Amino acid sequence: MDTMKVDRILDARAFFNPIDCRSLDVIREELKTMEVGQVLEILANLFQKREIESWAKKFQHPILSAEDNDGLVTIYLQKGPPLP
Repeated sequence: MDTMKVDRILDARAFFNPIDCRSLDVIREELKTMEVGQVLEILANLFQKREIESWAKKFQHPILSAEDNDGLVTIYLQKGPPLP
C-alpha cells in the first residue's frame, strides 16, 4: 500500500503452526515495542490471516487493510490502546 505509513514490517510466515498459533506470539511481542497508533505490516499466509484478524479484533488492534497476492497476505495492523 503506497500511501500508508508503516512503522515496522514483520514476516510471520515462518512462524505458522496451526496447533499453537505461534505467529500470534511473535506479533504480540513486536507490538509491545511499538507505540499506540503505529502501524505494523505483517506478511502472512492465508491460514494466518484468519487467526490474525480474529486476534486483532479481540485485543482491539484495528486492521487498516489486508491484501492477498496469490497466497501472500499483507496485513496492516494498527496498535490499539491497552485493554483495561
